[in-house]
Amino acid sequence: MKTKDVESLKMRETKELLRREKQLQDRNGRFYMLYLFMVLSLIYIIDEIASTISIQFQSNIINEFFVQNMGMEYGEGLSLSSALGFITYPVTVLIVFYRPLADKFGRKPFLVINTFMMGLGLFLVYLSDNIYVYMIGGTLMGFMVSHDMQCVYILECSSEKNRARNYALIKAVAILGTLLIPLLRETFMKNQSERWHMVYLVPALLGFTLSFIALLFAKETNTFLVNRVRYLKTPMEERERQSKEEKNSNAQGGIVNAVRFAFKHRQLRFLMLACCFYYSASLATATYNTVMKESALMTEEAITMALYFYPVGNALMTFIAGLVSDRFGRKMTIIAMSCSAVVYYSLFIAGAMLGWTPILVGFAIGGFMGSYWGAGDTIGGIMFSESAPTNLRSSVTVINTLLNGIIGGLATVVTIVLLPLIPKETFGYMYLGLTIPGLIGAIFIIWKYIGETKGLDLKKVTGAEWDKVKN
Repeated sequence: MKTKDVESLKMRETKELLRREKQLQDRNGRFYMLYLFMVLSLIYIIDEIASTISIQFQSNIINEFFVQNMGMEYGEGLSLSSALGFITYPVTVLIVFYRPLADKFGRKPFLVINTFMMGLGLFLVYLSDNIYVYMIGGTLMGFMVSHDMQCVYILECSSEKNRARNYALIKAVAILGTLLIPLLRETFMKNQSERWHMVYLVPALLGFTLSFIALLFAKETNTFLVNRVRYLKTPMEERERQSKEEKNSNAQGGIVNAVRFAFKHRQLRFLMLACCFYYSASLATATYNTVMKESALMTEEAITMALYFYPVGNALMTFIAGLVSDRFGRKMTIIAMSCSAVVYYSLFIAGAMLGWTPILVGFAIGGFMGSYWGAGDTIGGIMFSESAPTNLRSSVTVINTLLNGIIGGLATVVTIVLLPLIPKETFGYMYLGLTIPGLIGAIFIIWKYIGETKGLDLKKVTGAEWDKVKN
């Protein structure tokens, strides 16, 4: 690096150091943490709505854009919709450049940006009158949802003892907040299939408002500030003298550094393998609306009733996962919630196909989602975060997001082939059959090869704690 460039960099880092130290010394008010967790809960509601709303209107979307506009059969339309999803993959790949920026520039800027852009994606879908505008809005939502910056905030602002409980509690509150969807189905949509766009408007406006609130009142996390200040105080000459291993461990974000770090350490290697198995079972999480509407022939009114109880089952199992995680450990949580997911999905299929009350059907699919993502968040969210140092934490979790997209995409290819070939009445049974093998594989790897992370101090994690296997 040229001398002029070095001096310029030193000046920028000196200015940043003064700013970061000031932020670190700025004491939080008495009720700041309560306020912060309240704001994070509301942002998490927007995240959950953006994650699930298109799933809950899947049959309406397929019928409008593919059956009515293109004259396709439903199975063909669903297959084409899944295939079109691959067009957005180049955009999704940008996550490898975008998310690691939070390890260098902080958590707050991306909490604000992600929330605003989720609102924008929801608003574009509200305006959509063709598949192209819908795909732009849906892609924007999907890209921003995958970052989960509110989750990083929760984990870094919680104590070691209550980290999983706080995460699960806030997520459970957020899931209950998705009761807004069935409420809007009854009021704005009036249970009329062609008015499904209207439901997107209110959460879009909430997303815009919450991004502004976070910009004004949320502060940077202390965990990030402590690590960043330590890095900036290290003389540039000393950084240059560090060994290659030390440089990899102290790198300030970046997907290349994260991948290199992850493959070097046993814990993260096996977590990646467990994620590959686990996400191969994710198809059932995105198709329950189709099962209810097309396989079980439930009416819009019955689906709306089921969706009122979907968040109840989801929130209950999400909160239970957090309690189990802090009490019995992350590994036990993954095993218990994976088994629970199979039971709940089987109950959902039986209830929907046999015409049981929509209350039970909605509670069952909610229980499945809470169980499945309770285990999935523990693997890909909590354990990934707890197994990586602060300077690479956000970057390492990009690997989990990429694995979710890649493995989910490969599983989608299987359904693209199968959907046009099988009767729509059997869709639910197909998804159940594709779910079980992945869960079994993930359980085996977690139990056999991955170390427990419960109770670790995130400021002190190096990633090498599990490299030496105890006999």
